[in-house]
Amino acid sequence: MSSHVRRGSAQVADVAVLGCGIVGLSIALQLQQRGLSCLLIDPRGPAGDASFGNAGSVSVGNLFPQAVPGTIASALRGLRNPLAPLKLDWPALPHYAGWLWRFARQARWDCVEQTLTALQALNVQARQAWLDLADAVDARDLIGETGYLHVYSEDASFEANAWARGHLQAQGVAHAVLDAQQLRDLEPGIAAIARHGVLQRDSLFVRDPGAFCQRLHGRLLARGAQAMTDRATAIQVEGAGYQVRTGTGSAHVDQVVVAAGAWSTALLRPLGVRLPVAAARGYHAAYAPQADLVGRPTLWAERYLVVSPMAAGIRVTGFKEMTAPDRPARPALMQALAPEARRLFPGLGSAPQSIWSGLRPCTPDSLPILDQVPGERIFVATGHGHLGLTQGPVSAELMTARILGQSPRVPMHAYRLDRFGMRVGS
Repeated sequence: MSSHVRRGSAQVADVAVLGCGIVGLSIALQLQQRGLSCLLIDPRGPAGDASFGNAGSVSVGNLFPQAVPGTIASALRGLRNPLAPLKLDWPALPHYAGWLWRFARQARWDCVEQTLTALQALNVQARQAWLDLADAVDARDLIGETGYLHVYSEDASFEANAWARGHLQAQGVAHAVLDAQQLRDLEPGIAAIARHGVLQRDSLFVRDPGAFCQRLHGRLLARGAQAMTDRATAIQVEGAGYQVRTGTGSAHVDQVVVAAGAWSTALLRPLGVRLPVAAARGYHAAYAPQADLVGRPTLWAERYLVVSPMAAGIRVTGFKEMTAPDRPARPALMQALAPEARRLFPGLGSAPQSIWSGLRPCTPDSLPILDQVPGERIFVATGHGHLGLTQGPVSAELMTARILGQSPRVPMHAYRLDRFGMRVGS
């Protein structure tokens, strides 16, 4: 424990980790294993947001940024289409308008090539990092080695995606291209509209991401971590350390890790840090368990929906809604997508039992921010977007090395705070 603890602080630790999603919890475990005491702060506890409601795929072959040439035109054409994957929360436009401009500037092939390299550097290590983490918390029972299946219902879109398959081949990502019969051999419950498929063979499947995070959180507490179920509202310099203020109290720590997802932006702004992160709300519809309906996370490429056989039942994920933190969700959006999921898997139940929504922290270039605030012992790990589950454990390994003053095994330049020229520091 540091000698710079202010007498009377509510709680003290070497490191405060703000955010108990898969990224923050993985970092906390890595730090704890290296002898640092941790304070975990999150208003909803472990997996209270996107780490709970995702499709469960550790998708090591998802190397492609959201912004590619043609993305903007396609998104504009689809704004009135209830099935289009991108939705805009128009009253929140001032919160993400600048982000959209930066996103549009990334939709060039030279930017795509750079991003592919940086994504691959993380994803190539994601599988082993996940297996190591599962072993560390005795959670292998929650991990399936099923692969991740992408299916196409239209010949034109499958052919248009040949460039992506070429990159998988060039990067050595294990995958198999399947015809319609091979798809039905692999997934007997899939409909005849599925004409082509690509199986990313090395992708893992987390059958219950929420339960995994709960188990990880429990292991941290059992090993001595402290926890506050509260929202961090401010980080202030206090002596040689930092005071983290919450809605009900404060804590003094030596270092801070900001892994608070879409809420990281508001936490860091008073410190002169402007994060290029926008809040993108994801949705899922939860159905009752149906044995043998689907064996692995299955993405319908043209609809951008995923059907996953989670431990608690079938989960259908879809849509990316640009919004702002604390804006109300629009669960009615999923009403249009549910019939499409039944088109892909006709045996799916007629109505979902519940609809969930949560915020993903997204950067314009689809790369996370893994960096340190200049001149401070405040570290930032956010912006993973739709790859937060995939990259959480490997991001933790890299950030732990950075926090401990060691050299990460991956060059970190691509994930720096200031890569969009935004202001960092006062």
